[in-house]
Amino acid sequence: MTDDVQAREARELLLAHADRTLTGRVEDPAVLAAVVGIERLVVATGSTDAATLRAAVEGRLTEFGPGSHVADLVGQAERHVVAGLLRRSTGQSIDAAVVNPEAGAYPVTTDATLVRAAVRAAQRSFDIMPYYGIRYGERGARFASSDSAWLISLAPLDEEQAVRQVAWLSRVLAGRGMPSWLMELHLDELVAEVRAAVDDAAVGALPAAAASLTSARRRHVDDDLLALADTWTHEVAGDGLPVPRTGALVAAATADVLLGVTRDDHVLFDWLTDRERVSAEMAAALHEVRDRVRSRAG
Repeated sequence: MTDDVQAREARELLLAHADRTLTGRVEDPAVLAAVVGIERLVVATGSTDAATLRAAVEGRLTEFGPGSHVADLVGQAERHVVAGLLRRSTGQSIDAAVVNPEAGAYPVTTDATLVRAAVRAAQRSFDIMPYYGIRYGERGARFASSDSAWLISLAPLDEEQAVRQVAWLSRVLAGRGMPSWLMELHLDELVAEVRAAVDDAAVGALPAAAASLTSARRRHVDDDLLALADTWTHEVAGDGLPVPRTGALVAAATADVLLGVTRDDHVLFDWLTDRERVSAEMAAALHEVRDRVRSRAG
């Protein structure tokens, strides 16, 4: 099959699934890639209208022309579906790389409705915490979607297993500059999206996993201290913070250190105080905030 033929087939699959009516388990990796691609367009355009989504795929939305984020997402979606077509032709099964080709070969949900919820929850997490987008960009958004699709696959597990798996991913991400508090927020969004799309039962063990993270963090840094850290940051640093909610991020990273999730907070804190990002005065102010958090943390 030539590249042009593959591209046309990928475009046709995206157009076919723009109505978002597919439900149940998906076994075709190209179809699942199309479902993910369309849902990312739903988030980007703010529309669930099938005609609008088809126009986006075909490049006919005048407000989202060439070079726009939507156009970039369409290009990504087509490439991902082409990769799915190759998997189909070689009989490969679905794994996280179907959702995000840069991800590994770990399991994700194959339920179309749950995949859509996972993509929406990932983007909601990005919207709530601009730090994600500022630091990790579009690549981070793709990994958020594949992580989200993996997390929802944990819902049927018993609570102990789910808690253990979520704790593992939290440690991995905290070591890359994403405090476990961010996983709490992501799980909250995922639970809300799944409940809205399916029902309460579908969230399974995920609320227990989120509660486990929250309970552990609050032993050292409670919600009041997260908010207070933000207040202190604005008091001592004023405008021009590296990212919104810088203080809460510093406090959350402190909790991870005290819990033994990470050895230290340098991956986050060094980025926040990088002299290419902030002034010496701002860096000193953030050091002051960190010291105040540490003195209050339990």
